[in-house]
Amino acid sequence: MKRGVYKILIHWGLGVLLILLLFYFGDVSRLVRLPDVRWNAVLLVFLCNVGFTLAHNFRWKEIVDNLSGQERSDFFSLYRCLIDSYAIGKIIPMDVSLLGLRSYYLKRQKMPVSIAVFSVLLDRFLDLLLFLMMAVPSFFLITGAATAIQSTLILLFLLFLQGIVVAWKKGETVHFLFYLYHHFLVQWLLKIPFLRIRLEEGGGLEEGAHFHLGSAIQIMGWNYVKYLFLSLRFFFTGLALGIQLPLVKSFFFLPFVQLSGLINITPGGLGVVELGTYGALYLMGVPNAQIVLFVVGQRILLFSIFLGLFVLTRLLYFIQARWRRFGGVGWK
Repeated sequence: MKRGVYKILIHWGLGVLLILLLFYFGDVSRLVRLPDVRWNAVLLVFLCNVGFTLAHNFRWKEIVDNLSGQERSDFFSLYRCLIDSYAIGKIIPMDVSLLGLRSYYLKRQKMPVSIAVFSVLLDRFLDLLLFLMMAVPSFFLITGAATAIQSTLILLFLLFLQGIVVAWKKGETVHFLFYLYHHFLVQWLLKIPFLRIRLEEGGGLEEGAHFHLGSAIQIMGWNYVKYLFLSLRFFFTGLALGIQLPLVKSFFFLPFVQLSGLINITPGGLGVVELGTYGALYLMGVPNAQIVLFVVGQRILLFSIFLGLFVLTRLLYFIQARWRRFGGVGWK
C-alpha cells in the first residue's frame, strides 16, 4: 500500500517539477494578468473536443462490435466509459486510465478479459499508427526540408499507401496492422517494466478477432476524423487565449505534442505534454510569453471541458435510466 502511495507521489512530484522548470525557463509575464479569453472560441474548443471523443468512440465501438460478435453494442455506455477514462486520465497516467477503466467496463459486459484488453490496445495502437504517419510530413516541414504544400503531398502519398494496404488485405487489414504492432512495437515495449504486464495481457489475441472490409474502412476513417478534430481543437485553443496559430502548422505540428503525450510517466501527462507543446509552439515561431500562456491555458481548458463532459454524460445516463424505467427505448 505504502509503495503504491510513494509511486503516486513520485509521479506527481515529477510532473510538478517539469512544470516548474517550464516556468523557470519560460516567459511568465503574460500569466501575471488574466488573459482576454474569447468565449466563442472556447465554445469551438468544446465542440471540437466533443467531435474528437465521438469519433474516438465510433472507432472503439467498431472494434468492440467486431471482437464481441454482437451486431450493436450500446454506443452511449461506451461513450460514457470513454469520457470517464479521459477525465480520470487527468489525475492518473492516461494509458492506465484508458486501458484499465475501459477493459474493466467490457469485462463487466461479459467480454473475456483478454479480448477486452485487446480492444483497448488495438484502439491505442491506431492512435500511435496515425501519429507516426503524421510525424513523417511534420518532420520535413519542421526541419524546412519541405514546404507546407510538399508536406501535404507527402501525407497524401502515405494515405494512398494505407489505402493500398486496406485494398490488399481487405478484412485482414486490422489483423495485419496488429501483427506489425505485436511483432515489432510490443517486443520493444516489453522491455519497459511499467508496460510489460499490460502488454502481456494483450498478447496472442489475434485469434478470434473477426473484421470485415467495411469495418476496416470505418475504423481507419474514424481515425482520420479524430485527428482532424484534435488539430482543430489545438488551433481554436490558441484563438481562445488570443494566440493566432497558423492552421496548417497546427495540423502538422500536432504529432510533436501527441507523441510526447505517449510518455505517460506523470498523471495526465502533467509537465510532459506541456514541454512537448512548448517545443512545438517554439518551432512554430510563437513568442515565448504566448507559449507559456498557451500551455497553461490548454491544461485548464481541457481539464474543465472533460470535467464538464464527465458531469454531462452522468446526467444523460441518469435521464436514459429513467427513460428505460418508464418503458422508453434505450439509446444505441
